[in-house]
Amino acid sequence: LPDGKRALTSGDDGEIVLRNLADGTVLHVFSATQHGGANKIALSKDGRIAVSGHGAGTVIAWDIEKRSVLHVMPVQHDWSVVSVAVSPDGTKAMSGSIDGTLKLWDVQAGKLIRSWYGHERGTYGAAFTADGRQVVTGSGDYSIKLWDVATGDMIRRFDGLSGTVYALVLSDDGKRILSGSLDRTARLWDMATGREIAQFTGHAGPVYAVAF
Repeated sequence: LPDGKRALTSGDDGEIVLRNLADGTVLHVFSATQHGGANKIALSKDGRIAVSGHGAGTVIAWDIEKRSVLHVMPVQHDWSVVSVAVSPDGTKAMSGSIDGTLKLWDVQAGKLIRSWYGHERGTYGAAFTADGRQVVTGSGDYSIKLWDVATGDMIRRFDGLSGTVYALVLSDDGKRILSGSLDRTARLWDMATGREIAQFTGHAGPVYAVAF
């Protein structure tokens, strides 16, 4: 969390646990066991809102400060949710499923804004830009795509990978994307052009996490 003192973790047991980083003390358990494993979780920039994606296809918004459910989103994915992202201001969220479906949510109202097939296979990585106007997704179809949040239109496609894109993160200045893939590479991309800037190799297996 932004305070640097607490961390939020999610697991296959469907529980989301808030912990004190100094000693590991459990501060609160957000339980959603009836919705299957909590595959992915994302935080708003201020750390007040979290959104989780679950094995049953459910997306849930949580109020971290009040330690309560904000919304169980009214429309489920048909398949397990494998990516979630929250806009910096905490008003919108994106979720992606194994079948390539993307859903954009109004977090405060708990309503679906838009749903579409963004990828031919599962969408395993997602991240909003700093202004919240665009969102990046990565997929099992070996592509990364940049979307306009307001219209749902694809702005740009990033190609050249030879494996599922499993993780994505954006640089603070919004100019670079860093991806991790099942092709055992991490790659740096130019957001404006879609060009691959650098490729980091040497892992003996898939890359499941990346960070700047």
